[in-house]
Amino acid sequence: MILLIDIGNTRIKWTRLDGDQLGVQRAAAHSNWTHEDLIDQVLAPAGPARIQAPHRILASNVGGARVEQLLRSAAARTWQMEVQFVQSSARAAGVVNGYADPAQLGVDRWLAVIGAKAMRMGAACVVDVGTAMTIDGVDTHGQHLGGVIVPGPELMMASLLRNTSDLAQRSQQGHMLDALFADNTRGAIEQGTMHALAALAVRAMEAMARTTGTSPVLLLTGGGSERLAAVLGIPCLDVPDLVLRGLAVLAAEAPP
Repeated sequence: MILLIDIGNTRIKWTRLDGDQLGVQRAAAHSNWTHEDLIDQVLAPAGPARIQAPHRILASNVGGARVEQLLRSAAARTWQMEVQFVQSSARAAGVVNGYADPAQLGVDRWLAVIGAKAMRMGAACVVDVGTAMTIDGVDTHGQHLGGVIVPGPELMMASLLRNTSDLAQRSQQGHMLDALFADNTRGAIEQGTMHALAALAVRAMEAMARTTGTSPVLLLTGGGSERLAAVLGIPCLDVPDLVLRGLAVLAAEAPP
């Protein structure tokens, strides 16, 4: 068994890979975690969920040095194991990195593209809705087309509220509706944010269609993917564990 861990800016996601069977993704916010939290929830949870020591631990990290060191020391303390942290490369698993400097591509984006390619659905536009929202394209041949990075929903709304005192005061109450135009300030901010992000995703799909001459599939992932899907207005597929799927592909291709 291989333990796969995806450390994001806000959340940590993990699952087990038994042979070629990927388990159900679990996720939690990690900002205040200690060694004990990481051990109890991810490495060796108590009760019926308790797991035996894996053969390997494969991880990706865009969440910073603190949580990486926390995982390294917790794995050493629990199982006397080293964690293998994946990095972006020029090519892997049939995918060619589109960045001039491949190492500059975030490893979560790289793994999501690899996961998309492994789904064998042809050209794909991958939208990861997290603390930041990233969009990456991959064509039918596995060529990564580059990408886009913008603030994610919560970051975009927080920036607006932080820098506009009148909106912050008026947005204490209210909620998001189904229609574009809201009847309250809070709803106007949330709807404006989600529809702006949705419009960018649609534009990315149109650009990919022109570039590749195909009709790409739109894959959503990340904690805010369901909210984005609700306002998109075009077909999409929500794949919450897309980064972990990419990790699973690399685990199979690069045995220890």
